[in-house]
Formats: sequence, structure tokens, C-alpha cells
Amino acid sequence: MLARLKQGVIQAEVALVNGRSVVSSLRQRMPLRVSSPLYPVSPRTVSFFIMNPAAGLLQGDQHRIYLCVKAGAQAVVLGQGATKVFRSPRRKFSRQFTTIRVEAGARLEYLPEVVIPFAESCLFSRTNILVASQASALFWEINAPGRVARQELFAYHKLDQQTNVYIDRELIGSDRFVLAPASIPAELQSWRKPLGLLHGYTHTGTFWTIDPNAEQALGQVLQRNTEAEAGYLEQLAGRCGVLLAGTKLTGQAYCFRALGPSADNIQAAFKELWQFFRNRLFNQPAWPWRKY
Repeated sequence: MLARLKQGVIQAEVALVNGRSVVSSLRQRMPLRVSSPLYPVSPRTVSFFIMNPAAGLLQGDQHRIYLCVKAGAQAVVLGQGATKVFRSPRRKFSRQFTTIRVEAGARLEYLPEVVIPFAESCLFSRTNILVASQASALFWEINAPGRVARQELFAYHKLDQQTNVYIDRELIGSDRFVLAPASIPAELQSWRKPLGLLHGYTHTGTFWTIDPNAEQALGQVLQRNTEAEAGYLEQLAGRCGVLLAGTKLTGQAYCFRALGPSADNIQAAFKELWQFFRNRLFNQPAWPWRKY
């Protein structure tokens, strides 16, 4: 007997009410759930976790996440645990659709946990980030090659992810990552060697930063005083043991890409970037990371 497909849904809106950011509207369908709101820093910024009490995404499952932060509100949304994508013997995609909408004067920091595609799994993921020109959004995505502790590297069927970024409804960036490991030429399947497809690394990550003051506040992140002197990104990459690079998309949008030997390495680099951004863009202290 086939297991029933799971159609998880979260639709959450955050609004500013009497100087306090609150979850003003929430619709959720199992297996996706939203935690109780938290205020670890100030009433102006609400935080909550997106949770999945089920094992993960099974063959044919579909999850839809919609997050909207209304004008003037602020939210920090975290993932409770890794997104596990289970095997798909029939090669039927598990699907995840995420829409992020941030209105003028609002801010959203959405930092989900690592995606782990198990052997023989198929994942189709689409993320749309719609931000007003006077709003701020931070979002990262980290991928593992499989269950590393079981020596399961790139044994999945296919991973198809795409992120589209819009500012005032204008598309300013689209990034698609598609990998079907079995179709990669044999000479590039030496994943842990420098000549492999990912230059010897196994994990990937992307960090999107959108803010009206990004160019002024973050210009030094992508600059070096001299070619011989390591810049901020090079120093951060060295501390965390990752390969890290950044690209300016527009005056208010940056994209940072990382390759690393583990999800922990990439997350450590991204967390430091996140705290740097919070300080430079929002003049706020480091967020109290509660997970580890």
C-alpha cells in the first residue's frame, strides 16, 4: 500500500501592531508547522521556527511556504531541522515551493537548515523572493550531497533548485542549480578531488542579501586594498575552511556563493556574514543563535 502524499502548507503574515511585530495571519497544514512567536531581542522583531514533525519529504510530496512581512514589520524565521528528501524509486519529484514577500520598510531574515537529498531521491525546489525597493531581505540555502555519515555522496537521482529575486516586481536575479550525478562524466565524479565538479568540495550554499543601503554598507566585503592582501571574504573563507565568493547584482542586491567540506563549515561562514550584515545594514547586534 502506498503512503499518502503529504501536501504541507504554511502561509504566514507578519504585521506591525502598536510598535510590535506580530504573526497577524497564519494558515498551516501538516506536516508543516510554525512555532510560537519569540522575541529574543526586541518587540519590534518577531522570530519563529518552521517545523516538520514528519520524517521529511517523501516521493511525490509537496510543500508550499509563503512568508509575507507587511510594511514596517521585522521577522527572523529559522528552520528547526534539516530538510530530508527520501528515496524516490519511481523517480517522482518531491516538490518545495517558497514565496517570500517583503513590503516597504519591512525586513525578513529567513535562514532554513540544510537540504539533505537521500540516495535515489528527486527534489524540485522553486523560491521566489519579492522585495520592495525600500525593504530588506536575507535568505540562505545550503545543500548536502546526501547522508555523509553513511558515505552517501551524490547518490540522489536529481536536484533541481531555482531562486528568483524581484525588486519592485522587476526580476534582477535568477539562479538555477541542477545536478543529476549519474549523468556527470566519470572523470568529474571524483567529488573529493580538486578536478571534480565542485573542486573537491561536497556541500554548496547561496546567501542572498537585499537592502536599499547594501552598496554603501557592504562595498568593502567584495573589495581588497591590494591584490596581495586578503579581503574580508578571503579571511572569512580561511577561518571557516570554505571557498567563498560574492557578486553584486544591483546597488541593493548581493549574492554570495560557498563551497565547503560540510554543512557546518558553510553555516559557520554564513552566520558570520549574517551577523556582519545585521551590524552594517541594521545597526543591530548579533542574533542569539539557539540551535547549537
